Amino acid sequence: MNSRQRALATLNHEEPDRIPFDVGGTVCSSIHVTAYRALRRYLGLPDKEIELLHQAGQVARIDEDMLERLKCDTRFVDRDKPEARGTAKLRDEGDYWAYDDSWGVGWRMPKESGLYFDMYTHPFDTDDFEGRLKSYRWPDASSPEVYAGMKERATALRQQDKLVLLGGFSAGPVERLTWLRGYNRGYMDLAGAPGTAEFFLDKITDLKVTYWENALSQFGETIDVAVEGDDFAGQHNMLISPKTYRELIKPRHRRIFETIKKAAPHVKIHFHSCGAIRSVIPDLIEIGVDALNPVQINATGMDPFELKAEFGKDITFWGGGVDTQTVFGSGSPEQVRENVKRNIEALAPGGGFIFTTVHNTQPNVPPENYMAMWETLQEFGRYC
Repeated sequence: MNSRQRALATLNHEEPDRIPFDVGGTVCSSIHVTAYRALRRYLGLPDKEIELLHQAGQVARIDEDMLERLKCDTRFVDRDKPEARGTAKLRDEGDYWAYDDSWGVGWRMPKESGLYFDMYTHPFDTDDFEGRLKSYRWPDASSPEVYAGMKERATALRQQDKLVLLGGFSAGPVERLTWLRGYNRGYMDLAGAPGTAEFFLDKITDLKVTYWENALSQFGETIDVAVEGDDFAGQHNMLISPKTYRELIKPRHRRIFETIKKAAPHVKIHFHSCGAIRSVIPDLIEIGVDALNPVQINATGMDPFELKAEFGKDITFWGGGVDTQTVFGSGSPEQVRENVKRNIEALAPGGGFIFTTVHNTQPNVPPENYMAMWETLQEFGRYC
């Protein structure tokens, strides 16, 4: 089997020759630049200038030599956003480096020992958001610049017989609402001012729909997986109630997913949502999600054996391979191996499992632990 055949088989809930492996197939399954640099050196790969896949998260774009070394089955096509490629213009703000993204959200990172950029300004964090709208410039999802070079990159990747994933236009409706309004106002809107919330949710959804219609009409035949997501849960509970999800968010998600399926019926939908989301997994399945990421296995209600038993016939688990919150960074290589073996035992039977870490590999993960994970997958991840 080649990589594409292997991954499509498991997405169709069949057992391929081995569990497919993803690193860098999305902005949430890659490696922090610190850990990536250490891993390259550990494996004897040449030092090089590392490109960023995501500037705020300081996530590395995994180079082809590493992808081949790790037998990665996925390849990612994304937009040429400055903040994604690490070229957003930085401001010197004393102890911080800062920049504004294409939506007008301000991000900053401490100059000394900073690991990530955090949001610190929000364009609609004001009582007079309607006044702010008069001068606000929304991103343009219909601009040809959005799609520049994407068809060529996707076509080239298709020729490698890898599973090709296409990144989206923006963070999800809930995330983008809270990033635009600020977390306090955003969640207050969802709870007490649904009219305000729906204005932003609809605008964000409209832009996403335009993007998917345009992208998939131009080069959808080269794409296997559409990458979407929306973070609305924490470690122990959802950040919004299931009722709020079903009333305000689910209809917008449904519209986005139906747009993707209409434009390219063969494309699978990959949906990222961290945390304790078990209560809405049936809703995600209902509206067309094919694969769930990152499968945060140590969040409340997210035990991998239970998830597989309850939902394994209906959704692919794209993640859950190793616990990045505890074991991966602070455990021993042997503890990593035991964690990986347990997760394979839970999620692999019957297909429907693409192995990747629970979210990005963090900067505290030593290369010995990364390779303990990978070697355990090679040893125990075969079906035949």
